[in-house]
Amino acid sequence: MSYYITIHHGHGVDESILNKWVNITFSKRDLFYLRTDGALICFIIERIRERKCTITLEPKDRKSRWCISIPASRAHKSTRGVLDDALQLAEWYKVQILNGNASINRELLFDRNPYHEGKECCRENVCDRMLHPEWWAKDTSGNTGDATEGAGEDTGEGAGGDTSKDS
Repeated sequence: MSYYITIHHGHGVDESILNKWVNITFSKRDLFYLRTDGALICFIIERIRERKCTITLEPKDRKSRWCISIPASRAHKSTRGVLDDALQLAEWYKVQILNGNASINRELLFDRNPYHEGKECCRENVCDRMLHPEWWAKDTSGNTGDATEGAGEDTGEGAGGDTSKDS
């Protein structure tokens, strides 16, 4: 199930390590049109139909914002089969959203800067626990003196204050 989509009542979508993932990435230009859950899910469906998405073995939305990943069965032999499977699930999400049984956490999806060059950082260059858990683990073990670790720890310390305010 997508990290940003929540089913309020009933069963969600089962995840399996045997899934392929259809990843739909958004840009800042798209944000203006994606003000509601309905608009966002319709945009996702449109992107899948137009094949403007990527297929991976791991969900991209676990590591980056501005992206939603939809699971699809790995049993499909072709890309078309995977996309059809993801499209069917996206249509089901749409029905759930329109019935008020599901929502998309747009605040979390779009509250940070977009993903760039394999590293995504939060506002004001303060990194998030979800996106950089390795920096938080280093923060608790102490400084080893490595310059790159120090930069990550400084960033992690700043996020500690932000995280406590949010919870």
